[in-house]
Formats: sequence, C-alpha cells, structure tokens
Amino acid sequence: MNYKNFASTWLSLQASNRFLKLIIIGLVGLNLLTIIGWLKKDSSVILIPPELSEKAEIAKNKASEGYKKAWAMYTATLIGNVTPENADFVLDSFAGMVTGEIRAIVTEQIAQELDTLKQEKVTSSFDIVRVTYEPETDKVFVTGKNRMTGAGGKSDATEQTFEFKIDVKQYSPIITQMASYEGMPKLLSVLQKEEAKLKAEEERQKALQKIGANHNEI
Repeated sequence: MNYKNFASTWLSLQASNRFLKLIIIGLVGLNLLTIIGWLKKDSSVILIPPELSEKAEIAKNKASEGYKKAWAMYTATLIGNVTPENADFVLDSFAGMVTGEIRAIVTEQIAQELDTLKQEKVTSSFDIVRVTYEPETDKVFVTGKNRMTGAGGKSDATEQTFEFKIDVKQYSPIITQMASYEGMPKLLSVLQKEEAKLKAEEERQKALQKIGANHNEI
C-alpha cells in the first residue's frame, strides 16, 4: 500500500468534508433566516374589486391605489344613495368606517342630513362618473351626479364630489379624512392655482391701496 498517497487522499477527503459541512451549515442558516423573515413579513392579499378592472393589494397596514379607490367608491355609493327607509342603516354602517378622531364630527353632520331626508321624505341618488387618486396627498376623489327625489318630483342633477383619505390598520380600511362638496374635485393642483390667484389678487389690492395713498398725499 502506498501510505503517502493514502494519507494525501485521506487529508483531501477530510478537507472536502469540512468544506461540505460549512456549506450545509450556511444553507441551514440561510433557510432559518428565510423562515424568520417570512413569518415576520406582513402577508399580502390580492383582491380584484367588482367595481374596478385593476387589481388591488392590501397588507397589514397599507393598501394599493386600486384598493383605496374601490373602498372610496363603495363608501360614496353607500352614503350617496339614501332613502327614508335605509337612512338609519346607512348611518350605522358609515360610523364603523371612520377613525375615532373624526367619527363624532362626521357622523353628526351626516346624521343631520339623513334626518332631514327622513323628515321631508326625500330620496338621494348618486351616480359615479369618475374616480381619481392623487398620489401627492394619498386622497381619493369620487365625483358623480346627485339627484333628489321627493313629493315635488325630481331635482336637476348636480355635480358632487366625495373626498376621502383611507388608511389600513390590521388589514381593515379606515377613513381618516372625508369631505363632500358640489363641483369638481379639489385636487392639489387646483388648490395651488386658487391659492396663487388669491395671492395675486391680494397683491393687486395692496398695490391699488398704495397708489391711492400716494394720490391722497399729492
């Protein structure tokens, strides 16, 4: 037997075994880290809202644009289509959608409007025309045509916009901001133009006052 070759081969096998052991230990550690990361990771649920053709994704504390648009459409449809018979149901349903910080204010305002509809036996209908998401403010604007129907007949359609800011907490959507008004959506670009126009008017008025003051001094 060639002991020199045998010893060399034996040492090579031992080195290979040590190398393989290190590889196995590394793979086991990588698998453990993967499992831990997977367990800690917020799972995501892919949803396809019936109102939209786009996919909507929701995780534990966040949601995609599509999900927020779908939820805003649902809420606008709920509170925009009211009859004397379902007014109480609408109010109870809506109260569970808003955060505690604004629940008292918003629900009181809507309660007054719904109470008026019940007393006057008026039905409100809202047909959605478009839905706009604004990434800069994370707001959703639902714009449509509003009509009132009562004993005196049906009113002309007016343009109305519902404005929402929707967050997600523990996989549940919650409305943190809401507004309702006539007309087009008050997008950030629109508000900035209005602010610039108002500022320009103020500067013009100041200039006119200064000219008037100088004229009086003369």
